[in-house]
Amino acid sequence: MPLVIQYLEVKDIVLDCRNPRVAPALESLEGDPAQDFIEMALGQYAPDDSEKPNSTTFSSLKASIRAYQGLINPIVVTQREDGKFLVIEGNTRVSIFRQLAKEGALGDWSKIPAMVRTELEEEGEHAIRLQSHLVGPRDWRPYAKAKYLHMLYTEKKISITQILDYCGGSARKREIEEFIYAYVDMQDHYMEVIGDNPPDYTRFSAFVELQKPGIKEAITKAKFTLTDFAKWVHESKIHPLSTVRQIPRILAHPEARKKFLSYNAREAMKVLEQPSANAALKEATIDQLAQAITSKIRTLNYSDIQGLKEANTSLPAQTLLECYEELRDLCKMTGMVTENE
Repeated sequence: MPLVIQYLEVKDIVLDCRNPRVAPALESLEGDPAQDFIEMALGQYAPDDSEKPNSTTFSSLKASIRAYQGLINPIVVTQREDGKFLVIEGNTRVSIFRQLAKEGALGDWSKIPAMVRTELEEEGEHAIRLQSHLVGPRDWRPYAKAKYLHMLYTEKKISITQILDYCGGSARKREIEEFIYAYVDMQDHYMEVIGDNPPDYTRFSAFVELQKPGIKEAITKAKFTLTDFAKWVHESKIHPLSTVRQIPRILAHPEARKKFLSYNAREAMKVLEQPSANAALKEATIDQLAQAITSKIRTLNYSDIQGLKEANTSLPAQTLLECYEELRDLCKMTGMVTENE
């Protein structure tokens, strides 16, 4: 049966307190929060331009809706037993309609286009959210995304394979697994470290980086724990958070390690980046370096490869991994590979 778009009274629509976008603001509350509180949280926890350039911010979405005097894409709702409509996808757009009505913006904000899904199972609701926010442009903030994925995997017993089917196929497997494991590490270690202090959810990306190959192993090999890592994150020893990738190199170098523990990763990197006998390499162009490393890899023999395989936490292996991560990010930024490759 084809879906029909209806125009529903905004006053009859209820924002969903289970919305992952507002989960960080609601997780300490008991019972169902007031609709006004959910609206406030939707604005506070919407993505911003600094997190993902192609993500739609709350302010830019509001400006677009105001200019268009309506929606291009309808929201998705399901009808409750009391006759009200619960939002499955489109909480932010409903909130914006309410705001524009209060502000007296030009246009009719009393009704909103919606697709009413009847007899929709809970699994179907999850599929709609994942398709809209893990694949679509209205991305959730990283911590909210991870919290939701973790809930699906551990509480709802939805497999990684099922989640992948909902949001883009196997190309996103690594990203989804990293987010789930990063959420667990942040809950187990960072939340313990901060105690009664409010958590800084922007630190979540450090725990995503922690899932990269060789980083946990390097921390353990250096006689530290993941609780130590959480302390470094909390104390801003690792800044910017992407320097988590440098932790294996830092901990493997005695002087850099000393600087890191006394100051921070930035000071430690100064030690690692001091001029060496190979300083001439810094004058080479990026294509010259790419050609050189490609040529070198092609001439590696079996024993060279086995040596890297057997000592994957060694400084040479970690330097190679760092090069791989930086090169992959560069290729994504320049459009040479897609986001999911």
